[in-house]
Amino acid sequence: MATLSRDKPINIAIIAMGGQGGGVLSKWILNLADSQGYIAQYTSVPGVAQRTGATIYYIELFPAHLAEQAGKKPILALTPVPGDVDIVIASEMIEAGRALMRGFVDGNTSFIASNHRDYAIFEKQEMGDGRRPVDEINSLAQETAREFICFNMDAAARSVGSVISSVLFGALAGSGALPFKRADFEATIAASKKAVQANLKGFELGFETATEEQVTNNSPVEKPEPAQTYATTVAKLMVRMECEFPPHAHFYIREGLKKLVDFENTDYATLYLDRLAQIYKTDKQTGGSGKKWRLTTESARYLALAMAYDDVMRVADLKTRSDRFDRFRNEVKAEPDQIVHVSEFMHPRLEEIAEILPIRLGQFMLSSKAVRKISGLFFNKGRRISTTKLGGFVLLYAMGRMSWLRGYSLRLLRENQRIESWLVAIEDAAQRDYALAIEIAGLQRLIKGYGDTHARGLHRYSVIMNVYDKIKDGADAAEAIARLKAAALKDEEGVAFAEALYTIVGDGTQPSTNLHV
Repeated sequence: MATLSRDKPINIAIIAMGGQGGGVLSKWILNLADSQGYIAQYTSVPGVAQRTGATIYYIELFPAHLAEQAGKKPILALTPVPGDVDIVIASEMIEAGRALMRGFVDGNTSFIASNHRDYAIFEKQEMGDGRRPVDEINSLAQETAREFICFNMDAAARSVGSVISSVLFGALAGSGALPFKRADFEATIAASKKAVQANLKGFELGFETATEEQVTNNSPVEKPEPAQTYATTVAKLMVRMECEFPPHAHFYIREGLKKLVDFENTDYATLYLDRLAQIYKTDKQTGGSGKKWRLTTESARYLALAMAYDDVMRVADLKTRSDRFDRFRNEVKAEPDQIVHVSEFMHPRLEEIAEILPIRLGQFMLSSKAVRKISGLFFNKGRRISTTKLGGFVLLYAMGRMSWLRGYSLRLLRENQRIESWLVAIEDAAQRDYALAIEIAGLQRLIKGYGDTHARGLHRYSVIMNVYDKIKDGADAAEAIARLKAAALKDEEGVAFAEALYTIVGDGTQPSTNLHV
């Protein structure tokens, strides 16, 4: 990158979210500039765009020797002005997009951004995959900025036990945009006397990566994992995958196998491959080779999700794993001697309890009015359980160890029946329309979680499957199923879903905005 002159003011905008050290990065830049003979000022404008709020930190550096020559102090601005920002630093890709949208980046701007994602609230609140694509942001940044440095600075920081602000500072130094030496940057970190060694490691990694101008794209790189790196039992499954299925599907199959072995055992994972083999057979019969085996790939992804469903035992197991507590400590940046309390909100219904029991006992509980009446005394409201206290942890840990009941449970019977029916529908659709089969495979996205979330998704799935039986011979069946699926994932209340149903299979009545479907 071209280095900015020491004979002109330098304007820097930093866009970072709460907890990412935007203030620390700003102060490092201020201290650095002060040590190099600049008059420096910074302001911060908090926002509420993401998580705890994305904040714009604005820094103006004015050469002290110019002020001395003029005989007066400069008047520095409080906020960045579009078209007049020399350096823009974004801590995350959506924030990089916001910087572009606000006009902070132009042909004279050095643009530094981390390409990782911390999802916005509007992305998280959608029932389906609400993530916004970032490929266009990456392309626009490269077209707009004078120079664009972009790599996963969050992962880089974690890899050396540091924080992202140190890597951003290193990337700024490595960009060469500021007229200061590397040693000056490092001296600034050392002078702060806070986590100096960790911050210097993060700085070094950011500096080296920026110097090499390694710009990575935003898609995950699928690296093959050799079968011999797994335990013997799992390795056999991996070998079967490599021998029997197309490479296009290996990534999702591999992840599916790992998920299902963790969920149950290798026999259960073998059943996954057996089921998927039938789909692959259908895929070959319907011209899947010319479509990059999309049906097999999509089915591999969603079949694993269907088979690794969230029952009470699974949820309890996941909530008591040690890596989960480690993640919480890292997220809140707890010191080794600090105690972090974790409180879980649990609201199991009678259905969740009955379904983990043996088939006949579970069916009796669900059909008995007396049991339902009594259960209301225990399951009519949610409870908070602290997994960082002995009682709460032991309760959930013991429940998580009861997975041996799963093989005899009513829930497994029901899930297997639904999965088999779903697989038959996929094969039926593939004989009619390849695109329709892919849409039917993707309906599994609707069924997730447990409790009310699971019941709501399962109901909408059932409604769409009923619609499929009515319209499957139509020319636009694939498009209709895709529209219904998107609407089903739109909102919890079901307003969009009711409207889509009325549009596609209208029965002469207007949809109700109060439908909870």
